[in-house]
This record gives sequence, C-alpha cells and structure tokens, in this order.
Amino acid sequence: MKVWVAGGWALGGALLGAALVWTLVVPKAPDPDGGDKAASAEKAEKPGQGLVVDARTQAQAGIRIAPVTAARSTAARSGFARAIDLSPLAALASDAETARAAVAASQKEVTRLTALTAQDQSAAPKDLEAAQAQLVSDRSKLTLACQKIGLDFGAGLMRVGCDGITGLARDAAQGRAALVRIDMTEGLPPSGGTLTIGEGTDAAVAQILGPAANADPQLQAAGMLALVRGPAAARLAVGRVLPVHLAAGASTGVLVPRSALVRADGGQFVYRALGGGRFARVALDGGAPLDSGWFFAGSALKPGDPIVVSGATTLLGLERGPQQAGDD
Repeated sequence: MKVWVAGGWALGGALLGAALVWTLVVPKAPDPDGGDKAASAEKAEKPGQGLVVDARTQAQAGIRIAPVTAARSTAARSGFARAIDLSPLAALASDAETARAAVAASQKEVTRLTALTAQDQSAAPKDLEAAQAQLVSDRSKLTLACQKIGLDFGAGLMRVGCDGITGLARDAAQGRAALVRIDMTEGLPPSGGTLTIGEGTDAAVAQILGPAANADPQLQAAGMLALVRGPAAARLAVGRVLPVHLAAGASTGVLVPRSALVRADGGQFVYRALGGGRFARVALDGGAPLDSGWFFAGSALKPGDPIVVSGATTLLGLERGPQQAGDD
C-alpha cells in the first residue's frame, strides 16, 4: 500500500512539472483584438517615420527620385551712386580749423600764465582761471564742429577724421577726391570694403566709409558713403548718378529643381526619400532662383540626398488626406 501511494505522488509531480514547462515554453496564440494589434498600431504611428507609399502607388503617381546636386552661387547686388556737394563740408572744415586755432592759442595762454604764477606771482590767479575757462570753451567748440560733420553727412565720414576733413575738402575742390552716396535695394554693402561704380570709361573704385546720415527720399532706405580718389574723381560731377554692382561673394549649397519644391503651410519644403517607400518633409529657408532651379546655401539637404523631383504635390495630397486637401 505504501508503495502504491508513493508511486501516485511521483506520477502527479511529473504531470505538474510537465504542465509548468509547457506554459513557459510554448508561446501563447496571438489575440487578433489584443495587445499585438495595439503594438503594431503604436509602431506605425511612431513619429519620424514619415509618409509610407508602396511601389505601385509611386508608379501610378509618377513619383521620381533623384539625388540633389551641389551648387555654387555668386550673388551680385546692384544699386546706384550719386556724387555729393561738399560745399557744406568745406564750411564745417573751416569752423573746425577756427576752433582748433582757438584751442591752440588758449593752451599757450594757460601755459604762460601757469609759469608766471609759479615763478613770482606776477600773474593774478583770476587771470589764470579765466584762461583755463576759455580753453575749456574752445575745446567744446572744436568738439562740436567735429561732431557736426558726422551729424550732417553721416558717421561714415568720421572715418576720415576731423583733422582730415580740411584736406578732403581741398582735394575735392581741386578734383582729386569725390564723396559719393551708395544706395542699394538688396541691403547695404559692408563697411570698409571697396566697390566699382560706373561702367566702361566711367568706372572708378570707391572706398566704402560707412553709413550716411539721411535716408534716400525715394527708396526710404539707408545709404553708405564712399570716397573716390584720383583722376576718376574729376568725372564725378555733383548730382551725377552712376550704377553700382557689388559681388557678394561665392557660396556653396545645393541646387533643387523647381518641380521638387512644394509650398504649403506658409513655407517651402521638399520630400526626401528615406528608403523602403518612406518619405519625409525637409523644410527649406530662403533660396535664390537660378536658371536651372533654386539655390539653397546652408540648408538641411546635402549633396547626394535623394529627393522627389516629380510628383511631390501628390505626396502632399496623400499626406494630408482628402479632407485637408479639400479644405485647402
């Protein structure tokens, strides 16, 4: 009897162990309405995967992919230059010279009275104080005369310096220098550089000084002052207008075909192919039109990136769906 009970307990333990192993090893059949479906939906909705379009739909929509090419652009800006009348500048230069002479005379008087006072007290202290006050007044007048040059003509002219204004006015009177104002519709040229004004025999190299004081009454835009020296200055009659062309320098970037650009939602973008039938938007800022497409410098695209060059608007419709496309 004891042997039979022991055998029964052994058989029951073996069956229980087999059931436990079956539970752990054999996988559970997937529930069609359970967690596996939720996991698949979560994976499909995972952000960053972009729009997925199968090969058949791509062929029907005429979607064509090509690598974006590298490009180099040399942008140029245009404007005009107008010679400025320097008669008011000559008057300001005269005021500065008068103030400078007064400062020199006052400085000498203060030095003389200081020496006399230190030696034998032959000069009254009040005379020395009056001379010092006059020196302060004359220096203030010189400072005002120099500042008025910048206020009337612009901060750019102050690069010549208050001491050099007299020489500039003299050279302008002799036809060896000319001051011109530069106005450009695409923005101001950089300060401190050079540019070419005029064309052909009228071409001259001008040194850019800096901002002008007043805005152009027609363009309502700020201008720059430039200085022309040499024989070319004699041909710049006051009020004469000459064209200006400024090369902004070469920049590298990518060339995007016009058919690849999509404009929507207040911006412009292209579709980049990610492989496996997936496409993602790539936003592009700025850009300059060229004969063969649009040039983008410093964009999110790199040369060789595959982009959609045909059928991009179809992808936009597929991405938005019929309801959003109808709203637009």
